[in-house]
Amino acid sequence: MTADQVTRALTAAVPGLQPELRPRKVGVRSPVEVPELWVEVPREGLVPAVAALKAAGPVHISVISGRDTGEGIELLYHLAVGYGTAGGEVMATLRVTVPKSDPTVPSICGVLPGAETTEREKIEFLGVSFTGIPSTAHVFLPDGFPGHPWRKDDPETAKLVNRLVEWEGNDG
Repeated sequence: MTADQVTRALTAAVPGLQPELRPRKVGVRSPVEVPELWVEVPREGLVPAVAALKAAGPVHISVISGRDTGEGIELLYHLAVGYGTAGGEVMATLRVTVPKSDPTVPSICGVLPGAETTEREKIEFLGVSFTGIPSTAHVFLPDGFPGHPWRKDDPETAKLVNRLVEWEGNDG
């Protein structure tokens, strides 16, 4: 699998995408350069983009990382395209940013069922809604946990952080 093949698959599936090649070195004794693509994807283009990558070669989802940017919620889908093939793999990171007023993203579980746990984590920690996800049951936080710990603007999280800081101040 080559970065050009992955780029062609993405841009054919979602016209207008502009993948950026960011090769990186891995390894210590015999470092090698690994092709890595980064691309901003609109939420409505996410499922077609992931389906195109899966059609191009075996895809492994490492994780969906996420953060509160202040203005919105950014989700980074870290995927290995061509995973386990003789031609090698290309790391692809799809960036989807949604406004806090509508933190809804289509689930990719219909294409990559292994994404369910990492999508559920983002529901709990960032308050993102995934349309079409098979289950929204909590994985990490207890049911009824107040707030979303990774959100900067969550008043429940602020209370929890303050309580933890006070408790730590009384320790020892």
